[in-house]
Amino acid sequence: MAQLPILESKVYTWDKCNAVIKKASGMEKLIFNGNGGKLSLHSMKGIILYKGKKLNYPSDNNGPERFFIIKKGPVSVQLSGIEYTIDKGSVIVLLPGDALTILNSNNTNAELYEMTYHSIAAPDAERGRKAGTSFVMNWNDMVFKPHDKGGVRQLFDRSTTMLNRFDIHVTQLNKGFKSHEPHTHANEEIILMLEGNAEMQIGNEHQKANPGDVVLLNSMVLHNLTNIGTTPCLYFAIQWN
Repeated sequence: MAQLPILESKVYTWDKCNAVIKKASGMEKLIFNGNGGKLSLHSMKGIILYKGKKLNYPSDNNGPERFFIIKKGPVSVQLSGIEYTIDKGSVIVLLPGDALTILNSNNTNAELYEMTYHSIAAPDAERGRKAGTSFVMNWNDMVFKPHDKGGVRQLFDRSTTMLNRFDIHVTQLNKGFKSHEPHTHANEEIILMLEGNAEMQIGNEHQKANPGDVVLLNSMVLHNLTNIGTTPCLYFAIQWN
């Protein structure tokens, strides 16, 4: 199989995806698809799931990992024999070997992000087992800790089969504030905008980031985020190595 292209650090937009696949269950928007410093496969899709339709992910011990964020719900989820009902901001982590079903039992279309990834290094199933199983996190159960710029919800910081470390939190950044001064770090990162309007510094460029947008930052790329809107920004910060 041909090697995928190296992904560019920039803002990728939900609304301007040209690669759209129509299916009986809904539509898929390919936000990006390539590789990075740690991942031989790194794909992000925006999925529109029609009412009454479902997505099935069968068990595959040799498959990639997947991470989902609900953009518009609610949806019903079945994972490891347990059923959940989750809404906007909730997440699912699906590790190799586990099966997942996502059902839209609502009267309107649901929307979600699906991040599919496979490490360049050989997957470590034992590391994944020791770190824990696949799981669902309901937005309503995430603890909000306020601070002087807004607040944060720390979701998890753990190893997986594919990753030495997978760290995710959700930041609420009040209007007029910067996330931090421009800085770099070795971990690759995604900023996924749920609400609000921001300006991202990426290297020497400044790009707008609006609700639904996904910002990809490669290792050691200078970056920060400034809330330029009139309401708080709400965004996921996702790092891995």
